[in-house]
Amino acid sequence: MEFSLETSTYIILFFAAFLASLIDSIAGGGGLLTTPAMLLVGINPLNTLATNKFQSCFGTFTSTYNYFKNGLLTDPKKKFYFLLSFVGSAIGTLLVSRISNELLETIIPILLISAAFFFILNRGPSKTSTNSKFLYVFNLIVISIGFYDGFFGPGTGSFFVLAFVIIKGISIMEATAVTKLLNFASNFAAFIIFAVQGYVIWELGLIMAVAQVGGANIGSRFAISNGEKVVRPVLVIVSILLSVRILFG
Repeated sequence: MEFSLETSTYIILFFAAFLASLIDSIAGGGGLLTTPAMLLVGINPLNTLATNKFQSCFGTFTSTYNYFKNGLLTDPKKKFYFLLSFVGSAIGTLLVSRISNELLETIIPILLISAAFFFILNRGPSKTSTNSKFLYVFNLIVISIGFYDGFFGPGTGSFFVLAFVIIKGISIMEATAVTKLLNFASNFAAFIIFAVQGYVIWELGLIMAVAQVGGANIGSRFAISNGEKVVRPVLVIVSILLSVRILFG
């Protein structure tokens, strides 16, 4: 399938991808900018979802690499969680055009507002030890969030960070680092399925991918340099904006 877009459209979406990746590398929520922008210029929903997942892979991979290089990607089970997120997203993507998302549009804003309040009130890792029962539940949570990202998407980063901070008791910076890895996994799984189905607009996706790499480099380096004092407020703002975006369409 071939697509013809105006030069101005490429320019608009390039800058949308850059800004989205910059924000996403710090606190998630990049789809809050790229998805509506692509829909507004007239790209149909499935092509939008597919191309968005493709270009997002580049941003999340870049962020993951920077967090890893700076010693923040420390979770010993990160490879296992990567697999869970990948599988969950693949299942969600396969079902995306078959199940109504009305229930999610009702529940997700409530969860995101709750996440915002948690990030405001919580001041650090819980320092609690996690027993094996909670770890089994945590595995289900990871695959469920991966499924959610493949199926719907907004708020995935916030939910991953929240899960790691509350259940595993790690710092927000460590949670943000592993979240980028799991977000890459869910993006990559969704991209593969959409690509096989022929929904990716490759030329546009590659142009936006360049912007994603640039934005992710700047955003993740800024987050690493400034730490939790930057990441926490951005997480709160992104969670609230995502809630408003979903509630009011």
